[in-house]
Amino acid sequence: MTTADVADAVAAPPTTAFRKTKWSVVWLLTLTLFSALTVGGLMAPIQEAVKLDLGLSDFQLAMIVGSATAIPAAILSLPIAWMVDHHTRVRLLIILASFWAVGTVATAFAQDFYSLFGARLISGIGAATAFPVLISILADVCMPERRGRSMLLVSIGAWAGVAAAFAVGGTLFGWLEANPTALIPDMAPWREVHLIVGIGAALLVLPLFLIREPTRHEVEQANPDFKQAVKAFWKRRAFLGSLYVGNFAGGFAEGAAALWIGSVLVRQYDQSPGEFGGWVGLVILASGVVGSVIGGFTADLSQKLKLRGAILLPAVIATALTIPASAYPIMPNVTLFAWVLFALLLGGTIVNLVNSAAIAVLLPNEERATSLAALAIIAKIVGGPVTAAVIAWMTLLFKGPMGLGQTLTWLGVVTGIISLIGYLFAMRYAPPPAAKVLPDAPAEQA
Repeated sequence: MTTADVADAVAAPPTTAFRKTKWSVVWLLTLTLFSALTVGGLMAPIQEAVKLDLGLSDFQLAMIVGSATAIPAAILSLPIAWMVDHHTRVRLLIILASFWAVGTVATAFAQDFYSLFGARLISGIGAATAFPVLISILADVCMPERRGRSMLLVSIGAWAGVAAAFAVGGTLFGWLEANPTALIPDMAPWREVHLIVGIGAALLVLPLFLIREPTRHEVEQANPDFKQAVKAFWKRRAFLGSLYVGNFAGGFAEGAAALWIGSVLVRQYDQSPGEFGGWVGLVILASGVVGSVIGGFTADLSQKLKLRGAILLPAVIATALTIPASAYPIMPNVTLFAWVLFALLLGGTIVNLVNSAAIAVLLPNEERATSLAALAIIAKIVGGPVTAAVIAWMTLLFKGPMGLGQTLTWLGVVTGIISLIGYLFAMRYAPPPAAKVLPDAPAEQA
């Protein structure tokens, strides 16, 4: 061996040992995220019925559908993410899943704004904070080069959950409204919907006991203290800051859609939950499936490009395409509304999956959950109280029958442009993949 050979061996980045993807775990995580997103979005298609039954104001309704889940995300996401990076993740996931099941059942028995807000808060403790736990586990049961495809399934599960919230929530509500004595007499249909879905969510907690805690890979610092963790984040501040700006701005259009699709269809298109629940669920599911497939494969394929931050390139392209799609709520008819909404959600699905894949590939193991938690906080706060407040203010500028639709459109276009700029800067400052610079030595489990 020559001196040059020795130098090349020392300079070469450590290789990542091959490990077989545990697809059974991936499927269970997919099922769990499906459950979380179903209960999280269950209120959206039937919120007008809830408002009427409990005599809520628009402000109180915005608090229920937005702030009740944003508050747990803002307060608990980072502490939970710290636990994810330092302790047993599977046990934590079981606890969080139990919270969203209990909160959904409790929603069925809420009698006023305060009890409804409390029940949604309990549900949000689990549903709004579980995503970093899921991705941390997922990253350790597959190779970095296959994380995009593994996340493809989880992303499909997430969008299937959002779709199920509309399809099951709206359709079941319509059937129960037409058959008031079919299940529980004298119980409002929206309450029965929450009770049925809550019981189903509780049953889906049981399979989680089959998952074993996976070994951690790609660790830079085993169990770093708070000071070390802050230094690590500060070192990557340009990348993470740009990524968060892109996510923050991009979250407005999706958050607005999640909160106000039902209200727009009721107020502007004279649709009832029973009429739009099924087709909106289909649009959400189709965009989630197609977007997940595109996002998953392009996230993996883009890593082969000799371009800094190449894994984020699909997010840049998808963000650019969502800007004109923000016009879905001002379409002249329901058919065009559905197609343009599909385009918006398709781009959003690609962006969200690529965001998560980028963090799982580019950052060390001990920083992933906390970084994803910060993304979750941004998404929940932007998609909840911030979006609700901005829309409430903007509706004062755009009045008339199409005022809400015009508000949502302008919000989506402006924030979409800001988001695009953020992702371009995130590509510029992206670090090299963690697997190329870190030895594949498993960290000690707490």
